[in-house]
Amino acid sequence: MSLRSLRILTSIASKGTFAAAADQLGLTQSAISLQVKNLEDELGVQLFERTGRSPRLNMNGRYAVERAREILQIYDEMKARLSPSDGVQGVLTLGVVPTVITGSLPPALGRLRSRYQEMHVKLVSGLSSELVRQVEEGDLDAALTTEPPYLVPAQFEWIPYDEEPFYVVAPKGVGTHNVSELFERFPFVRFDKMAWAGAIVDRELLARQINPREVMEFDSLEAALALVEEGLGIAVVPLSKARRARVSDHITLTPFGSPQLTRRMGMFQKRQHPRLSLTGAILDELRRPHT
Repeated sequence: MSLRSLRILTSIASKGTFAAAADQLGLTQSAISLQVKNLEDELGVQLFERTGRSPRLNMNGRYAVERAREILQIYDEMKARLSPSDGVQGVLTLGVVPTVITGSLPPALGRLRSRYQEMHVKLVSGLSSELVRQVEEGDLDAALTTEPPYLVPAQFEWIPYDEEPFYVVAPKGVGTHNVSELFERFPFVRFDKMAWAGAIVDRELLARQINPREVMEFDSLEAALALVEEGLGIAVVPLSKARRARVSDHITLTPFGSPQLTRRMGMFQKRQHPRLSLTGAILDELRRPHT
């Protein structure tokens, strides 16, 4: 029984079909089917019901998937512990929310690459909820996300590295910092409604009985800030210290919430995985103050 066949089995369970597992693992569907057949022959039982259009895990298959995940976790933990602690090298597949990929991450990666020539990072952009799911399913090594609004499973961890306050951003020279008045005067350019941070904003608006006039919705922070700068509305967005310094001359910033609401940014990953040295180096660089 090979680790490869166990990874294929768990991928099928996570993705739902042989075809989706093949896409994830970079294999052909026939190779996936052959590995599954070999595993079934070795175990002496069928793991899938093949009566419908797509094979489905049966009771034996579900049990095998549970045990396979335990075996793979033990192997990954062993490999991570035996890897050199200072080996900042290899390829890391890292999920990143859009505000980070256009903010603090690129300069941090640039500084790291100047020190670690053998370090390579493949970036995947998405919402925090999507990226966390991909880490859990093994599609990503780790992800830079906002803080999950639930208890993180025991085999995973979320490590914070920064905190971003929320601001109402309005056109320059608007003449007021009264939040209720700003929402009465301007349409609401909603940013990232589906993100976890969007729920934080919605709860505060509801608590303050503010019913905004929504006109536009964007998943790009830069697009929302550009619309505000042109006088087309106001937005409520989280801003890092560096981004605040860049935009403060062009727009009006008003703290949002009492006390001011914040969101924390961090790294979501397995507690043990072969790329811990890489994720640790990135976290250290993101935490380090730079002028």
